[in-house]
Amino acid sequence: MFRDEEEKLEKWKDEIEKKEVPDIRLEQAIKDGFGRAKNVQSKNKRRYYKRSVWSVVVAAILLLTFVTSIRVSPAFASMIASLPGMEKIVDLIQDDKGISSVVANEYYQELNNSSEIDGVTFTLLGAIADEQEMTIFYSIANTEGEERFRLASLDVLDGEGNRVARDTSTIPGSDFTSKGNNIEQTARTNLKFEKGVTVNEFVLKVTLQADKRSIDYEIPFTLAKEKMPTIRYPINETVSIEGQNITIKQIEISPIKVNVHIGLDPANTKKIFRFEDLRLVDDKGETWAIITNGIASSGSLDDDEVIYHLESNYFEQVDGLSLVFNKLMALDKVEAHLLIDTDKRVILEQPADQRYSVLQMKKGYFEFLLKAEKGYHTGPFNSFIDAEGKEINFTSGGFSRSEDETVEITASFPYESFVNPIKLPLYGYPQWIEGDVKIKIK
Repeated sequence: MFRDEEEKLEKWKDEIEKKEVPDIRLEQAIKDGFGRAKNVQSKNKRRYYKRSVWSVVVAAILLLTFVTSIRVSPAFASMIASLPGMEKIVDLIQDDKGISSVVANEYYQELNNSSEIDGVTFTLLGAIADEQEMTIFYSIANTEGEERFRLASLDVLDGEGNRVARDTSTIPGSDFTSKGNNIEQTARTNLKFEKGVTVNEFVLKVTLQADKRSIDYEIPFTLAKEKMPTIRYPINETVSIEGQNITIKQIEISPIKVNVHIGLDPANTKKIFRFEDLRLVDDKGETWAIITNGIASSGSLDDDEVIYHLESNYFEQVDGLSLVFNKLMALDKVEAHLLIDTDKRVILEQPADQRYSVLQMKKGYFEFLLKAEKGYHTGPFNSFIDAEGKEINFTSGGFSRSEDETVEITASFPYESFVNPIKLPLYGYPQWIEGDVKIKIK
């Protein structure tokens, strides 16, 4: 990101010195910058020989202010956005401390490779890649009409046409903006590498979809930076919260995210829906939380194993690091479902505190009212199972909250014949268990 930016950094020196940063934190940032300069030069003198110590100190101050101020300082965001190639991605990284740190530590690779077809331009703005996955930043611009195109599919291929990375999640992008005849949106998406990918030259294969047509693109690109390795910490420590046993198996720290591998005791009496406040905490009290702008977890708690994804502290130099959590959404396993007779339009079974009531039932559609609590925002259903074991998946759903914290939940499904009563397994419920867990990583 900061390549060839020494002159601009020098011009910003006075502006940065005028920023209101607490003296202790500023002093520490400068010390860290000099320390980083010494470490970097000793590790790789050839690569960094021409870089001045001042630029590294400024980078340290930028890192400090970037990860702590960009969410609340429009002026600072504007300053970062003035860097070439950065103006379009600031909004896409400001809610993830780990990705912000990647950018501030110059691990983001600016690309700006574009392809235009019928007035619609897809631009690969840049990318971040580690051993396990890749995050790409892109924009879609339509200069010849008002059609709004969305990303329908995306694959990364090697030079021989083999798929080497698959799309796992698209992060919500900016709103569509109109400038004259130009309609544009920027976004980012995460892709997981297939095992054993060693190449650095790729082809991005993209399909964009509008209401009435689709467009296919193939954009070659090269990643010049070496993929940084994942740091793995085997933990295998079991803790108990209100009688529920939880095993932290392994923690993987890569530049893009942290993966926390968690196992649940099959003998637990409660179904654990979610870890509410899982986080990394260093010896200075700095925290890295569950990713909110992307996929927060993978795997299935139904299978008693799940991987939670946290913001990454990969580039942070810390002496101590712990995994901490205090609150989990959980419900007794025997209560974790609704049993419904759709002919009579009644709930036959539900959790003991009776929070659900029926608003509407008709062909292919359910509507419920849930007496929730502040902080509950989980869609509770994925499917239902009829009396003969037939499973029908919901095709869409809705979740809306009123001022008194009651939640209206809707679910649609393809109408098929089924036998009553039907069972709706719950994947969320406004009940929690609490404890005080702190597991030392290093």
